Amino acid sequence: MKNLKFKNQILLSTYIIVLSFLLLNIKSVGNVFLQLISILKPFIIGISIAFLINIPMKFFENKFIEPYLKKTKLKNTKTLSRALSLILTLFILFILINSFINFVVPQLGQSASSLINGVPQYIDSLESYFTNYFSHINIPNSVYSNILSGVDKISSFVIKFANSFIYNILGFTFGITSAITNFIIGFILAIYMLLSKEKLLLQCKKFTYAFFNEKYASKLIEVTHLVEYKFSKFIAGQFMDGAILGVLCFVGMNIFRMPYALLVSTILAITALIPIFGTFIGTAISIFIIFMVNPMTSLYFLIMMLVIQQIEGNLIYPFVVGNSIGLSSFWILVPIFVGSSMFGVLGILIGVPLFSVVYTLLSRYVNKKIKDKNINI
Repeated sequence: MKNLKFKNQILLSTYIIVLSFLLLNIKSVGNVFLQLISILKPFIIGISIAFLINIPMKFFENKFIEPYLKKTKLKNTKTLSRALSLILTLFILFILINSFINFVVPQLGQSASSLINGVPQYIDSLESYFTNYFSHINIPNSVYSNILSGVDKISSFVIKFANSFIYNILGFTFGITSAITNFIIGFILAIYMLLSKEKLLLQCKKFTYAFFNEKYASKLIEVTHLVEYKFSKFIAGQFMDGAILGVLCFVGMNIFRMPYALLVSTILAITALIPIFGTFIGTAISIFIIFMVNPMTSLYFLIMMLVIQQIEGNLIYPFVVGNSIGLSSFWILVPIFVGSSMFGVLGILIGVPLFSVVYTLLSRYVNKKIKDKNINI
């Protein structure tokens, strides 16, 4: 008993010393951590790619390929179905990426270039529109001057924003170019991870049970499965919802002959990845773009988007995303605000499913405590 007490005191003293050292050298520890992340970047990219590819690969494997191979009575159907599912997923991704690069990117570039180059002309047209409109209305000269001054300030802001947009896009492109090596290494690692997924998971499971108490190890594995489930459902649902919204917008804009249909639809599809606010942000940006070309058309676009959002929110979203993350609209706001303030858009995409995991675990704990106390609520 005394030995156990002495051992616990030694462990506690060690923890205090280590924690004190980390806190006193927080800057140095942070630099070491960032350097470690930089070294492990290919592995982090590889794990991220493997996780994303695993979502459609698992769907093809479980729903189509493995059930079909089992009927053929072939040997090693698991290995063969995994390889075929991975090849099919990569083939579909290659077609989608190749189509996007060859057909969508050139049109996006042309639309963005046309929009940016036409900003001064659009601003002049807006000023002429306001001048003609207010010339038929009896308003004081001071108010009229303030309105024109406001339009000039908006014009300056838009031009600066357009130039900044081009600069950021170029910087982003150079950033991607410098990260190609890490991406290629990460992609190769992801292929190996997916082909030997069960073996790697078994090794991680053995490591967990070897170094942790059996109870805590089982709990850790259970939480890991919950994290994988929540993230997979959230990512698949949001991507599918964004794609459907973008397609509906593209079709509607082409039917009503609205400008920059592909550019606007792409913006909406990307911003729709952000829960709740994403569609509103994308719609606001799109209205601003269309308003510069034709103010009246922007009003028609707003009406069209209200109709599309009703269809998407009431018919499509419940079936595509549903309650996969297990959070109400109110609780989704918490990770959105916290995540966006700390890590921006990436913080939102990671924060929502992560908060869902915490919410689920906390709910289980609270319900268990209530049940243990025999309280009926």
